[in-house]
Amino acid sequence: MTLPLVSVAIPAYNHAAYIEACLASVCAQTYPELELVLIDDGSQDDTLAIARRYLEPHRERFRRIVLERQENQGVSAASNAVIAACQGEWVHLLGSDDVLYPDKVARIQQAIADWDCPDLALVHADADTIDQHGRPVVRRRQKPRPAPGPDREAWRVLFLGDNFIVNPTVALRRDAFLAVGGFDRNLALEDIDCWLRLSARHAIARVPEALASYRKHPGNSLRRRVRMLGAQFHTFGKFLAEHEGLIAEDDIRRHFRRYLTRFWRRMRRKQPWLLPVVLGAQLKSHLRTPQAEDYRRFGRLLDRAAV
Repeated sequence: MTLPLVSVAIPAYNHAAYIEACLASVCAQTYPELELVLIDDGSQDDTLAIARRYLEPHRERFRRIVLERQENQGVSAASNAVIAACQGEWVHLLGSDDVLYPDKVARIQQAIADWDCPDLALVHADADTIDQHGRPVVRRRQKPRPAPGPDREAWRVLFLGDNFIVNPTVALRRDAFLAVGGFDRNLALEDIDCWLRLSARHAIARVPEALASYRKHPGNSLRRRVRMLGAQFHTFGKFLAEHEGLIAEDDIRRHFRRYLTRFWRRMRRKQPWLLPVVLGAQLKSHLRTPQAEDYRRFGRLLDRAAV
């Protein structure tokens, strides 16, 4: 029986130091019917040249290879473009600095076949973490993981809990991804936003195995943490505005207060005069359910603080 074509999509940018290891992990996949689509997002280094040189002797490994370059437009635009250029029903999205384990594609495709879930739109697995030199990183606290298999209400944990989806483990059903509009170029947390929108329409499933290594780079500055928290507020505000009534009001109130606490931890030394604003929002959340604009308001405060 001929296996279906599966795509590996790589949006690449300034990863000359890592692209060869990334591509080697794709070439080593045990799943036979692969296409590889790589779009370089205007790298200022030799990422694309190294990719072309590495793949030249491996062309017979793939049913199709696409290597293209575009003017720099950012990770969301590059990811949208590379997925749109794929031909497989399922697309395995891979950062150009990350590494797949040899059975990653085969294991996820087998799980998709075993589950036989027509509504499935995203599959993810567990992952290990490595540093910029490829050395293992031991996490002090492991995020809780959802149960294996399809979940038609994954938005509950994605919104109310933590983002449990590790990007190099993701496989997307291409038509479902395109139908929700792909990644939002206006958001810094374009991945979480997309996973939320997909989970509101479709099932998401987890394979409980480590199938990739995610590369963690240094640079966790206070300004970056403030910026990322602001991006979370904006992402949650957008989701509430687009999915009114999906999340219970009591859950929204608790969620909003939890993020106000995070807001204050980030801002109490930088802008202590915001304490009355935080306390006022906490009080109001007991009297009425926070709205999308309440989240966006604190997102804007964090945006200004991160400049």
